[in-house]
Amino acid sequence: MNDLQKGTDLRRRTVLLGSGLAVAGFAGCLDDEPEGNGENDGKSDGGNDGGDENGGESDDDSEDETNDDEQTEDDGPQPPEPDFLVGSSQDADYETLQEAYDSLQSGDVIGIEPGTYTLQQSVDSAEVDGEILTRSYTYVGESPDETTIEILVPDEPSFIVQGLVHYDPEDGAPEFWNVALEIPADLEYARTEDEDAYEDGEAQINAHFCTVEGTLGGPTAAHGTVFMDDLSHEISPTDCRFHGEVGGRSIAGRECRFDGDLKSRNGYVLDSVIDGTVNLNSVLLRRCEIRRGINVNGGGRVEDCLVEPKPDSNLAIDIRSEYAATVTGSEIRGTVRSNQDGSHIDRFELNRFDVPGARYIIDGAPATDIYLNAFVGGDVRITTDTGDLASFPAEELDVYDPERELGNYYSEWDETSDADEGILGTRTLPGEDGAMDRHPLATPDVEAYAKAATEADEDD
Repeated sequence: MNDLQKGTDLRRRTVLLGSGLAVAGFAGCLDDEPEGNGENDGKSDGGNDGGDENGGESDDDSEDETNDDEQTEDDGPQPPEPDFLVGSSQDADYETLQEAYDSLQSGDVIGIEPGTYTLQQSVDSAEVDGEILTRSYTYVGESPDETTIEILVPDEPSFIVQGLVHYDPEDGAPEFWNVALEIPADLEYARTEDEDAYEDGEAQINAHFCTVEGTLGGPTAAHGTVFMDDLSHEISPTDCRFHGEVGGRSIAGRECRFDGDLKSRNGYVLDSVIDGTVNLNSVLLRRCEIRRGINVNGGGRVEDCLVEPKPDSNLAIDIRSEYAATVTGSEIRGTVRSNQDGSHIDRFELNRFDVPGARYIIDGAPATDIYLNAFVGGDVRITTDTGDLASFPAEELDVYDPERELGNYYSEWDETSDADEGILGTRTLPGEDGAMDRHPLATPDVEAYAKAATEADEDD
């Protein structure tokens, strides 16, 4: 387990709902692999500000994997053995990387001794936008701190090089291990358009234990790699660090650190720390720390996460339109805003909202199902029939679970101050709707209520 993950797990065990009981009602078991990532969850054409490019629709090409256990560095991928060596030692086959590149055949593995090397790839003109690489290799260094490859834009006198270089399925994608890559701004890798021609593993670039300046263009699989700049392509990272914004068609991330915003439009992120703001757009977030809030710009799921508010604000979740999204089992340290055009999601369940000093944690109607939540530090006001909120489906609103007969806990309700346990009498919530929680909870331990209801069903 890396140092980042140790700190994340320790903090999460401290702050998340603390009884450790088995929970019924989650959208899938939290220790299992993602079962889905919100395909076609967006329901509305409106409310797509903040970077929602697809109106909440999903491409759904990230694939579920087989194991959601924590990984250590020993579990990580291992580089292949080099076929040839580049460097200044007596063991080297070539003195320069360019010489090796020009001499060898596609698919060869080139080992690189410590040093700084330049590489200008050769390309052929193509009917597609950009050029096609004439050959591709695997490059294996000793450490990104010791070995640097500066990739130059191809220079072909017979045609104009456009900067986008495609790799051929017969040659496979370029692959990089233990090197620092410096990629010019006007160069990106891309697959040829015939994606069906690729075998498993050939459709993506591997960049393991590298430091990358610029962008590979994707799709990319990465392990233990640091990305210095913004990315906007498919990526499958494990134990990686991103200093810039991460967007693009899909992400399948584990145990990563995101310094900037996360705006990928499909996939999942597990066991990670996100210092920027998340655009929940057909993405699953599970066991993550989200430190600058969430913009709901599409369908998706937030499970077992810590969500802190946006900077200089107490707003943690900003719902931009109507989407099939859920937030479950999480600690949310800010308010929810849903007062634009009837914006709402499907469900808030088994969450703890802890917002000291807030008048209303929820003011409006942010979801059609709101139950088994603990609202601490502020109250809940429900309003659905005035102004833009008139589009909210008020007839579908439930602030208690009618099957389990369990509502929510409200710290700001006087009835809870003297209550020890159990279910309290009906509460009419603040707001013009007169919405009623018919089964409000006496204590904030919502997991215990869920467990007791499950055990009662099993006894029956």
